[in-house]
Amino acid sequence: MRKTICILIILLISISGFSQCDNIEKLEMGGTHLSKTHNYLYFKEKDKDKIYYENIAYPIDIKKIEKYSDFILKKAEKYIIERADTEFFKKLEIYQVEVNYDESIKVSSSNEDLFELSNYPTSTYWVIYDYLNNGIEYAFGLEFDQDGNMISENKFPDYSLNPKFEKLIEPCLALEKVKSDERFKHKKVDFIELAYLDEINSFCWLIQEDYDLSEKQDIEFETWYEYSEQSFYVNANSNEIEKIEDKKNRIIYCGFKGIFKKQE
Repeated sequence: MRKTICILIILLISISGFSQCDNIEKLEMGGTHLSKTHNYLYFKEKDKDKIYYENIAYPIDIKKIEKYSDFILKKAEKYIIERADTEFFKKLEIYQVEVNYDESIKVSSSNEDLFELSNYPTSTYWVIYDYLNNGIEYAFGLEFDQDGNMISENKFPDYSLNPKFEKLIEPCLALEKVKSDERFKHKKVDFIELAYLDEINSFCWLIQEDYDLSEKQDIEFETWYEYSEQSFYVNANSNEIEKIEDKKNRIIYCGFKGIFKKQE
């Protein structure tokens, strides 16, 4: 993973209903809205969240592929309700539907031949949902083949094995838990978000360490540095630390070399 320090954008979300504490302002949307591949077209309801670029409106109206997408969305709904329940499904909003084409296919939103998906049997569907729980937002994608078989990993708990999975502890409790742990001593919080660990069938609060390389050593502009950050996964039901991951990153510092003196 490469991280460039040029522009910092922080996404803050509503946290109504949760108490306030140090670093709670670093609460972000969990999961991801990122695409499954780099060779895809994405579809939404007409005029919803429309973006204009070079006089072309994105995303594409999902009605252009509805004879295919309706079948997939029904399969997705069936999977979600069977794994969780109807009430969980009602809390979801479809962010977008992406069609992932084989890398040999040149995709273009203006090429309506691509909308006849029966001509592209290796294409898959990536359905991205938003889940909202008491002001906490979590995004997840499910991938299906053209026969409606889900071919991606689980992204939320199995209700039959964890019927209280939506009863989330406050993120402040998870922050306190991690900050009191000896393994987090002298560390700083980069962000906190809702995540899912399939091995424990539970949502977790993911608390990411903010490792500031410039505080550890002298740095030079336009030079790549490798470093490691720790991710703490706290069970969002029991408030127990379930997992700690070391993530390798690379970073480059962008700027101008030289000494700048204040003008007198």
